[in-house]
Amino acid sequence: MLTLLVISVPCVFAGSADTLHTTFVVNSDYVPTHVVTLSVGGGMHALMPKLTEDGKNTLGLGKSVGAGAQVQATYTYYFYKYVGVTAGVGFDMYTGNLNGNFTDRVWLWDNYNKMNYWLNSEYKDFKERDQLYMITVPAGITGRVNLTDPIQLRGTVGIGMNIIVGSHYRATGELETTADYPDYNLHFDSDLPQHGFSNYYMGGYNGKIANTFPVSMFVFGDFGMHYQFTRRYGLYAGIYFSYTCFNSVRPTTDDAGNRPELVKFDSQTKQFTYSGIINSKFVEALNPLSVGVKVGFTLTFLDPIKCNCEDW
Repeated sequence: MLTLLVISVPCVFAGSADTLHTTFVVNSDYVPTHVVTLSVGGGMHALMPKLTEDGKNTLGLGKSVGAGAQVQATYTYYFYKYVGVTAGVGFDMYTGNLNGNFTDRVWLWDNYNKMNYWLNSEYKDFKERDQLYMITVPAGITGRVNLTDPIQLRGTVGIGMNIIVGSHYRATGELETTADYPDYNLHFDSDLPQHGFSNYYMGGYNGKIANTFPVSMFVFGDFGMHYQFTRRYGLYAGIYFSYTCFNSVRPTTDDAGNRPELVKFDSQTKQFTYSGIINSKFVEALNPLSVGVKVGFTLTFLDPIKCNCEDW
């Protein structure tokens, strides 16, 4: 008896699987209610920094489009055959690239000589690459329309939350520092390394973007085609976009500790510290923007909606 049961159960499920496959894919008599989607994507993931007036007048940097990637898992509950709600979690990487030649002139205090002076920092062949790493929590409304029996057109729009979990910048180029002491009408050229004024090679100067808000909000859209190749499994391919509508960096203040000069120089140790463009007083806003393509795998589970779907 037990042997007969073991042999018969797989046959019953095999028959059921064939029936379910035919019912869903060919006749479309069932519409899945619960769908989990695992997807990966990539494209333009730009940081979109907005410069202050001082930054626009001083830097004059060129910008190149940043690339990035997205990994995401979402759950959709369809409360009606056309419409559902979607929520999920993901991971996004954003990149920004700045390059050019410019001179930054900063009024500083010399602790060693007890007087003010102008520090002139000339950047040559300068390049900076900035990166942000975020956990994303999207939520939105999803709609779908059958094009053929196994193929649907799907789209989701909504809002989400970015949680910044990491950042990095890397600067390269040549930095030439000189100084002017107006009280004594003195000028220090870059051939005085004993005073800290010299030509420096910034090969791979690394740091973190420290002045971002930990959480920001974004709006997003996701549109594509879904192919249901069995009752349980399907494939999705589409395009996506998102825009962080609130500023991701702290506002510009007079507090040099929060928004430092691009270069700080210690007149006692004769060492300079580079802060990074986004950390500096030259950037007042950051609104990451992404546009890309994605592919995904879908899993349908629990009970489907039974409906007369011949014309949906």
